Amino acid sequence: TMATMKFLNALGALALVASIPLSASAQFDEGDNVLGLGIGILGGYSVGWSGAGVSQSPALNVHFDHGMGELGSGTWGLGGYIGYKTISYKENYYYYNYDYHYSYLVIGARGTWHYNEWHDEKWDTYGGLMLAYRGVSYTDNTDYGAYGNPGTYSYSDSGLGLSFFVGARYYFSDKFGVYGELGYGLTALQLGVSMKF
Repeated sequence: TMATMKFLNALGALALVASIPLSASAQFDEGDNVLGLGIGILGGYSVGWSGAGVSQSPALNVHFDHGMGELGSGTWGLGGYIGYKTISYKENYYYYNYDYHYSYLVIGARGTWHYNEWHDEKWDTYGGLMLAYRGVSYTDNTDYGAYGNPGTYSYSDSGLGLSFFVGARYYFSDKFGVYGELGYGLTALQLGVSMKF
């Protein structure tokens, strides 16, 4: 979609700016703060709709990680995660004017452990656990034409869940880099940019 392309272009521009050569000593240490902005791909929240009437937002997510202290050969951290995605279906078919909408929200608290023994300090590899609230809302505004319009139907559901993830960040400078995470957040794989401050 157009929104996805704009987001990917923005990620590319940020990665280009971040690639300006500076000294890089970026492994994760006590007191470090890292903010990540990403887009999710592969699996995760979806519905079985297809065709011209389907539109969806990118699976956007933001995470934060704060270095709490040394633990073994690494550093442990605490932080948070927010992810959001929408999917809509609107199409006219015979007597029906379909109009469905899903929204997905994930808000979590994360604990991480970062391995700090790499010889190349541009890398930050980590794993962790996330306790997350996962919510979904659904709205059906379909007009059934000659068969009547029952009005808007909606429902929502939510719950808490624990998930595991692993990830890696590669820094082009002391402050900016890119990252990838594999695990159950909003989607199975998340890619994005990171800023350390």
